Amino acid sequence: MDTISDADYYVISLFQNGSYRSALSAYSELPSASTLPTFYAARAHLALSPPSPSSALSLLSSLGRSLDTRALTALANFLSGDHEGAIEELEEVQIELGERGLEDGEEGRFVRAVLGTVWWLSGDEGRKEEAVEILNEAVQLGADQECLGILTHIYQSLSLPQRSLALLTSPQTTSFTSDSLQSQLFTARTNLSLGPKQRYEQAYYVYEEIKGLRGGRGESTLAGVAVSQACLGRWDEAVQAILEGLEMNPSHPTLLANFIALARYYTPNTQDTEALTAEKALASLQALEPTHPFVVELENKSDAFDEAAGKFGKASQ
Repeated sequence: MDTISDADYYVISLFQNGSYRSALSAYSELPSASTLPTFYAARAHLALSPPSPSSALSLLSSLGRSLDTRALTALANFLSGDHEGAIEELEEVQIELGERGLEDGEEGRFVRAVLGTVWWLSGDEGRKEEAVEILNEAVQLGADQECLGILTHIYQSLSLPQRSLALLTSPQTTSFTSDSLQSQLFTARTNLSLGPKQRYEQAYYVYEEIKGLRGGRGESTLAGVAVSQACLGRWDEAVQAILEGLEMNPSHPTLLANFIALARYYTPNTQDTEALTAEKALASLQALEPTHPFVVELENKSDAFDEAAGKFGKASQ
């Protein structure tokens, strides 16, 4: 990999803190982009809500063929809908990878993060189990903080925040995270799943710190601020953080879901005929991401209610 300049590091740190648009803006200002920040810019395009695979592919096409470019290209193709082709390519990359990519700066460093992501998103239970194994390998043997973030996210999606916290606070993990801001962010997300108040406050301070950094005021950060504020009962502040994020990106699924949850605390200007409502936010979320956990849970509860109502109606006849 290339020598990392301060400007390159700025792009990377913005990506790692979830400020993807700011990372792309910083990348566009580089006088000459080397390989590493170009990788991160491509990844930032793929991490946007919604992702921009075509922009990522354009950047990746400017780089030489390597395990990393092949893996990230496959991820872009997967997000474009070519699941079969992407998985075939990643299977070949995985075989060629072997034990490489476990050292920072080594070719193949991004491959395990991509494998873990795609195997998990594929929905196949066998692949999902392998995703956890691959990410664990990268964390335990490669001290990979980005794979650590993906793994803790998976644990939380499985309603296993305690396992996420145990991993983040284990001596082996803390030996390489060194209380980095990135690891603090992972812990903040876990704390929001666990509580109680002290953990909510710790999470709030982390998100506020990131928000205060140059370029750190991104949608994901504002979503974290909003959830932290809501957990602490600061409803008005939570809503304002969500609205600020939606001004940046009206199509951000997490912010839309958070707005729906907190809409009862929002009183729009009576003169504003275009004001966002829970109904509008839900319609947008359903159109943008019909498999979003909030949408799926709402539909399941609606179906359960209809079923119960039907049984009650028959019983009362």
